[in-house]
Amino acid sequence: MKAQERHNLKQNEIAQTTARIVETFANNRDRILTISVIVLLIVVVGGGYFFWRQRTNDKAGAMLGVAMAVGQSQIVPAPTVPGATQAPNTYPTERARQEAALKAFQEVAATYPSTDAGIAAQYHAAGTLLSIGRLPEAEQAFADAAARAGSSVYGAMAKLGRAEAMIGQTKYDDAIKALTDLSADRDGALPVDGVLMELARACVKAGKKQEARAAFKRVVDEFPESPYSQNARQQLTMLN
Repeated sequence: MKAQERHNLKQNEIAQTTARIVETFANNRDRILTISVIVLLIVVVGGGYFFWRQRTNDKAGAMLGVAMAVGQSQIVPAPTVPGATQAPNTYPTERARQEAALKAFQEVAATYPSTDAGIAAQYHAAGTLLSIGRLPEAEQAFADAAARAGSSVYGAMAKLGRAEAMIGQTKYDDAIKALTDLSADRDGALPVDGVLMELARACVKAGKKQEARAAFKRVVDEFPESPYSQNARQQLTMLN
């Protein structure tokens, strides 16, 4: 086949293909335009959502940082000079600082509940409630944090904190069940030996010596290199 003929055939193929594309577009113009608009909307909305989410996370993180700073503020005795006021960013007592930090953490958790910072703030709020002795509120706050955090480290820590709040209210059976469940999760975020020690101490407080011995013995047998191992041995000796 001569070169010119091959060239003409190639040109005809291109022309035919172009014609098919034009015809297809003409016959499906509305459908193609609709699909194009949908694709464009997906790109725009997706990009906007990503930007909004990133901005929300940034705001939540900054707000959490402020709350953490409140919890670490200096404690300065209240001024005794008439008319004098408390120095900025200081608190007259530990309790006053804790109450201010609690309010700040709760505000973050309420404003940005689904963000990582909001979940962390909920956990810290619960821990603050526990430290100031508001145990029923702490138990509920830890439960809320655990529900929000799911399988993350905050979820496991919140479950542990909730157990501590229950122990403080002498709700030993509920605490023992929660700690037993945590100790069974060998792939969880918390070290099992540490959870077993908390479980054993809860059993001791509940007067369940046999269960306490079993928990301490698991630490000794299953985690001989654990930093808790020596203490667990001592506790076993005292219980025998």
